[in-house]
Amino acid sequence: MPTFKHTTVLLHELVDALNLKAGNTAVDCTAGGGGHTSLMLEKVASSGQVFACDRDLRAIENLNKRFETQIKSKELSLLHTRFSDFDKLIPKDIPCHGIGADLGVSSPQLDESDRGFSFMHDGPLDMRMSPESMDPSAADIVASYSSEELEKIIRTLGEEPKARFVANAIVKQRELSPITSTHQLANIVAGAIHYKQKSKKHPATKTFQALRIYVNKELEEVRTLLDRAFNRLEKGGRLAIITFHSLEDRLVKDFFKEKAGKKPNQAIPRDIPLTADELHALQNIEAKIIKPFPMLPKTEEINSNPRVRSAKLRVLEKL
Repeated sequence: MPTFKHTTVLLHELVDALNLKAGNTAVDCTAGGGGHTSLMLEKVASSGQVFACDRDLRAIENLNKRFETQIKSKELSLLHTRFSDFDKLIPKDIPCHGIGADLGVSSPQLDESDRGFSFMHDGPLDMRMSPESMDPSAADIVASYSSEELEKIIRTLGEEPKARFVANAIVKQRELSPITSTHQLANIVAGAIHYKQKSKKHPATKTFQALRIYVNKELEEVRTLLDRAFNRLEKGGRLAIITFHSLEDRLVKDFFKEKAGKKPNQAIPRDIPLTADELHALQNIEAKIIKPFPMLPKTEEINSNPRVRSAKLRVLEKL
């Protein structure tokens, strides 16, 4: 089994934003290679506790080895599960002072060809973050969904304007032979898109994103995480989320705005005399956004790890 090597994105930015102190309890919803988990352990010290999870079994096996000492001392509790199962991750009687999540795909998932996430390496068309599960793989979707269903997935989740051409090409090709590898699919997509790409991105990028999001139910996972994690936060506790594409970032941004009373339908006329407490009650303000704009990776981090260039960090504090 390959070694799980992953470069943590916005390492100090995310953990510093949680404002953790010794004795606090922190949660890493996407433990991955353990970068954020390790720094959280430092911040809460031996008097605190960190709970961490990942849906990727390879990540969990690596984390069990890396943090063997902290797990034995009960400073760290590690669980193999998806982050939407937040209520299983931490007992309900334990307060949460800081919760972090990096919604990006890990480097091993992209780099190991047998995972089927990337067309950069030929491999089986899988894309499941939990390949041991019985959930349908990308190959199953490509083999069985109608042209209309595939077009909807690719257009909605990949934001691909040529989704109809891609879907029709997939259906046409599978009638000739099964589509089972990443290179097969990438070549089909490249041949179906009849315009010159202005971007340096491969023409299959958006289709692969769409299938990955659909296979892993990523947007549904994010919605569930936001609700459950926020409900578990103590007053003054913070939720920090790193996103990588516009669909998930929009979910996080809108959720944060809603909790902070900044959604358009929550606006109250300025000329109504209200105290701060009355205003909060009317607008149902439950939190404040720490910064009006997301934190972005520094140039040095982008140069050393180009995959972080689209990362955005948003932080919310519960009132």
